Amino acid sequence: MVTVTDKAASELKTLLANENKADHMIRIYFAGAGCSGPQYAPALDMNKTEDDVTTNSNGINLVYSKDLAEELKEFQLDFIETPYGSGFIVRNPNQTCGSGCSGCH
Repeated sequence: MVTVTDKAASELKTLLANENKADHMIRIYFAGAGCSGPQYAPALDMNKTEDDVTTNSNGINLVYSKDLAEELKEFQLDFIETPYGSGFIVRNPNQTCGSGCSGCH
């Protein structure tokens, strides 16, 4: 099940309200493959197709392709703040390492 942490939900609600996009969903999509395996990312979206799964976590409407359902079953969208900046981060414990580099970090 795809989940949104409390911190990420708070940040997303603020972002959606500030941008007057409260009717938008957060689409989780496959963003490509790197040396550490598949990469996923969030984006604003208003459209849903018959091949999509929709869910809600912490008051955030999420959408993603049925093809990704198994890969995203423990997917978590979080928001972090560090001395170097802040932003959304994807955590996916089902992600496996790719073979292009020295390994996962």
